[in-house]
Amino acid sequence: MSAATKLMLAPAGSTGTPVGTTVDAGAPSGAVAFQLVTEAVGATPTMTAKFQGSLDGVNWYDLAYVTDSSDTSAVTAITRTTVGASLVFLDTANSSRNYTKYRVNVSANTNCTFRAELYVFSETDI
Repeated sequence: MSAATKLMLAPAGSTGTPVGTTVDAGAPSGAVAFQLVTEAVGATPTMTAKFQGSLDGVNWYDLAYVTDSSDTSAVTAITRTTVGASLVFLDTANSSRNYTKYRVNVSANTNCTFRAELYVFSETDI
């Protein structure tokens, strides 16, 4: 089994409320996971973000996901208030669809430094 392909949606040291880099993950062939890592925080930290997918890089859709601790599908924003990571998996078993392009959209950020990562698995990885 080979490792998943890791792609950066927002580089280490990101701040503010960026719409992250559009990453072309190619044709879907396996599981897709996202990791939002809060690297440092200041006073009263809060960061809110959503992972989004697109087929054409113009029209973006909030992704349905499941977490590493729950199989319940969600489309709500992920909120981080401490240093650490949130790991979510694209929910392809329920109403979500695979996309070819992905990004992170940070809608609020007070005193958080972060990075966002995309992991793409091929059928041979899972």
